[in-house]
Amino acid sequence: MIQSVKLFRFLLLSISAIITCSGDSSSGGRTLSSQKTIRSILVAGSLNVDTFLPISRFPSSGENLTLLPNTHPLVDVPGGKGCNQAIACAKLSSSTQQTQQEILRVAFLGQFGNDSASQILQSALTSNNVNIDLCGKSKQHPSGRGYVMIVPDSGEVSAVISPGSNFYGWSKWGVKNPTDNDQQQPNELLTDDEIKQMISPHSLLQLQCEIPDLVNKRLASAANKLNIPVILDVGGEDRHMDRELLQYCDYLIPNETELERLAGHYADENENERQQGDDKIETTVQQAIDEIQPLIGQSLHVPTLLQHARRLQKNGANNVLITLGSHGSLLVKEDVSSILYQPSCPLPPGSRVVDETGAGDCYRAGFAVALLQQQCGSSKDVSDDDEILLHCMKFGSAAGALAVTKEGAVPSIPTLDDVKALSANGETAMKCIPRGGADDDAFPFMFGSRINSMKDRLDLVSDSSPMRSPRDWLRRQATIRGLGCVDFNYPQHFHDWDAKEAKQALDEANLVAGAVCLRYPSTFARGAMNHPDPKLRREAIEITKQAAEVAKILGCNEVVVWSAYDGYDYPFQVDYKDKWNQIVEAFQECCDAYPDIKWSLEFKPTDENTRFFTVPSTGAAMLLLKDIDRDNMGLTLDMGHMLMAGENPGQSIAMVGDKLFGIQLNDGYTRLAAEDGMMFGSVHPSLALEAMYQLRQIDFKGHLYFDTFPQRSDPVKEAEYNIQRVKDFWNAAGRMSKSGLERIASEHDAIGALELVNQSLREC
Repeated sequence: MIQSVKLFRFLLLSISAIITCSGDSSSGGRTLSSQKTIRSILVAGSLNVDTFLPISRFPSSGENLTLLPNTHPLVDVPGGKGCNQAIACAKLSSSTQQTQQEILRVAFLGQFGNDSASQILQSALTSNNVNIDLCGKSKQHPSGRGYVMIVPDSGEVSAVISPGSNFYGWSKWGVKNPTDNDQQQPNELLTDDEIKQMISPHSLLQLQCEIPDLVNKRLASAANKLNIPVILDVGGEDRHMDRELLQYCDYLIPNETELERLAGHYADENENERQQGDDKIETTVQQAIDEIQPLIGQSLHVPTLLQHARRLQKNGANNVLITLGSHGSLLVKEDVSSILYQPSCPLPPGSRVVDETGAGDCYRAGFAVALLQQQCGSSKDVSDDDEILLHCMKFGSAAGALAVTKEGAVPSIPTLDDVKALSANGETAMKCIPRGGADDDAFPFMFGSRINSMKDRLDLVSDSSPMRSPRDWLRRQATIRGLGCVDFNYPQHFHDWDAKEAKQALDEANLVAGAVCLRYPSTFARGAMNHPDPKLRREAIEITKQAAEVAKILGCNEVVVWSAYDGYDYPFQVDYKDKWNQIVEAFQECCDAYPDIKWSLEFKPTDENTRFFTVPSTGAAMLLLKDIDRDNMGLTLDMGHMLMAGENPGQSIAMVGDKLFGIQLNDGYTRLAAEDGMMFGSVHPSLALEAMYQLRQIDFKGHLYFDTFPQRSDPVKEAEYNIQRVKDFWNAAGRMSKSGLERIASEHDAIGALELVNQSLREC
């Protein structure tokens, strides 16, 4: 079994353990000291002063653009991968609660230019407690500069770099620059022994590709001889990388674009030849594909990522750590001994992507800091290298997530306390949201799915246990990766056991209750809250209140009321106002009796039991809420029901706003009186996308429930597919340009809306 499974066991462990303790372990590469003493990261790389240009979109070839109205360039901002990562390492190593036994220092090795910008860069480093004693200063070349175009709405960036002293200031290291007049004489060049002496006090070496390869190679070679771990960030100039340099690096860190580009330099006619151990590797890789692809979604092709990583490893690379932006990160360990996947860390509540410039640097710095502290954590939490590395990946993810919420590479770098706070908040939230079969912190909502669907396709159940009761269906539902909660029907699911037994079964399955949903028995075929017999109407109300008691025992605070029978079939059959008032009074009684319960009505326009429901649309439901007039009364909207009512789900969600207590996701062909219960987004992807966008806009706080009918499909795989598709649509909606949407809405631009939808759907 691949080791990515361990992720789901250990994601809830506190990152703070990584920072505050120490013990004995191995990095999987070179060995790190286990002493509680002063440790040091040496970051060697580039430093730039950056100019940021805010624009509405990136220009096409030959096109001139002006800056966004009422904006100005942001100039002389410290940056460059080396500078960013050094400051990030320093900030992520320094806590207001740090003790003297937990000291981690950071030093920087780079080349300042011969201009005033060098003073800005020196000040940025030293003010953040980065030691610059090893740095040089070029007499002939200016400081590096970056010209960064940024689209504020999306945070996307594109840059042009003038390397300056970053490339041309290393003549003492043997880098030959034909334009230099003062090339070093052989006796003036740094020797290998001098370089070893330079880096020997440090515990970890971090490199990037914005300085000459020769410098990186000499540093990595010296570190290799000194048994010092080396991390190489592939970001920077697009260039071939020497196989010897690959071999020196314990961790090679590209993003997916850099991975493809770098792997392309090593195309080899013999790479398809079978080698000893290939069968085992192929098994590991296939298991990784099967487990990780559903978590990442279809916008990235996991087999291709692994193929590129394997090509690099066949050419000398050791551990290949691939950063995937909002999709997380993937570590292919040396010799493919295991493959680890870490979802991206969600943004803090209320935050949005402002500037992605420094996110990658913060991830790499966070990973390096956590790796250097890898012995931390008690033996209870960390038992082998894979668990440690997953901690490191998560820590890097949290640092990267915080970095995108502010503008500027250096100004956006979070502190250790910031990252620990985000991690702690995430852990607290996740304690209330355990997952069935898999943990996934990359999404802000719990997922639930229709428990009755577990009765379908029993031919796929591998064990011999019967699937006759809710207890059996719950056990099957717990195998769904990414599932967090169960919505029970009352009284339908409580004939063979009581609420306390159901709660115990939930605990054993590592799930929680999401809501209790009313399913009135056929006794109420002429109406529940609308029944013409006052005694049966009273009985229906009491059953509804009993559902609240069950919810409290199960540990949830939501009751969803859908009555299959409250309505009529023919004109003149009922008194509409009378039926309306009956429902209003019944809900008022329930809300007042249980003020700590969130009550919601799930409307439906029609079905085979009731041709016309008393509350047949979102608009009618909103009028009902107004008449009920209770704070703990809201709506649960079902995608299929809204489609049946001829509504656009996104518009309905926007209308309901903070009164939306629940959402049930599915799709359908919207034929007359038909509720298809299809997989989410399968029929109406554009409406599904807008529904996710509007849920973002109203800051929805509930859980997501799949009300689907997989009679001919594997219900477990169907639920997992739904979970992944919702994440894809949610993330695509989050990347939509705010200014672009505002322009489209202001002009009622149908073509622009369709183009935006098509672009977003391609990312799903």
